[in-house]
Amino acid sequence: MKKIALDLDGVVFDSENLYRVYTEIYDTEVFKKDSIIDNEKRVFQKRYNWQEDEFKKFYQEYAPKVLKQAPLMTGVDMVLPRLVQKYELIIVTARSDEEIKYALEKFRQLNIDNIQIFNNEHHKIDRFLKEQVAYIIDDDETICQLAAQNNIHALYFKNNASSKLPENNYLKNVHNWGEIYKYLTLNTKK
Repeated sequence: MKKIALDLDGVVFDSENLYRVYTEIYDTEVFKKDSIIDNEKRVFQKRYNWQEDEFKKFYQEYAPKVLKQAPLMTGVDMVLPRLVQKYELIIVTARSDEEIKYALEKFRQLNIDNIQIFNNEHHKIDRFLKEQVAYIIDDDETICQLAAQNNIHALYFKNNASSKLPENNYLKNVHNWGEIYKYLTLNTKK
């Protein structure tokens, strides 16, 4: 059975959009101005010209709210149960032990409780290679490009603010879970 490595934030959970809302509120209420330097950046740390201590303060205050409130991405509840019948799914995420608890509860609600989780992963490519994954689904351009360079099929879950990546045999831009399901179903050889 082929293995798929999933990222959580911005792929399984719609946390990236929720972070965008909370950072806009924080920027408005704390700084009383528009501190955005590049709204196309995926992570809030690269979108604003805040000081490092402000990023940390924001994250400490809002991360638990975001992780608890973030809904599943549209279609995850339909596609993941289908994929677990055909593939071995693993989670590869930078989330901490504490942060992963929110995800585990939502997976239990989908009746997916036998999924292997690798968290605190800050060099995902090493884990992909070690686990011999065939596919990854991630919203980080660099991670997807590295996977493709290592002959791992990367599905780049592109959000509305980010740019498309140049596609090739190992790199595909996707916008929703229906596209992911179609690609994996129609392009995977048993």
